[in-house]
Amino acid sequence: MKTTLEKAMMLGIGLAAAGKEQIELTVGELVKKGEVGRLEARSLADKLIHRKEEEEHRMEARITERVQAILSEHNLTVLEELEQLKLRVLALEQNKDLHN
Repeated sequence: MKTTLEKAMMLGIGLAAAGKEQIELTVGELVKKGEVGRLEARSLADKLIHRKEEEEHRMEARITERVQAILSEHNLTVLEELEQLKLRVLALEQNKDLHN
């Protein structure tokens, strides 16, 4: 079982790219080949799906972090900063109108 589980875990990058249905199909194939028992199959599929979701979250965080670093390096503003600037301009305009 350990080598089969290791093989399944070695999906690595493919795991992150695979959908839930693909993972379930792959585990189903392992059952058909007799490498995984039917009772183990659901648990294995659940573990792989959970690991896939964790990897997706890690990748998203790394991508977001890298994009923000690139924007910062090139002195580009992000949408959130632009919205904050708009609000400040509106507040200044309203303040100006009150004093005129």
